[in-house]
Amino acid sequence: MDALNRIEKLIARARGERPPSIDVADRVLWRIRVATASPAPVPIAPWGVLAGLSAVAASIILFLAINAWMALSNPMMELYRPVMVASLW
Repeated sequence: MDALNRIEKLIARARGERPPSIDVADRVLWRIRVATASPAPVPIAPWGVLAGLSAVAASIILFLAINAWMALSNPMMELYRPVMVASLW
């Protein structure tokens, strides 16, 4: 109860005080302008290069995956593998 009484006294004291008469409008408007200002533009070129390299890597992986899928789905491919390897030489 003692803590409650202290809080009530603090509230009564705060209500009795007069707020300082300071013009804060300029600072508030400046903060609003700063908060709503558009951020600096981000350079797009590095992201484009990264996207291009990712597309190339994905294309290579897709090519290898399709070849692996075709080899797995066709059991006769194992019979032709020596012929395909020999044709590379």
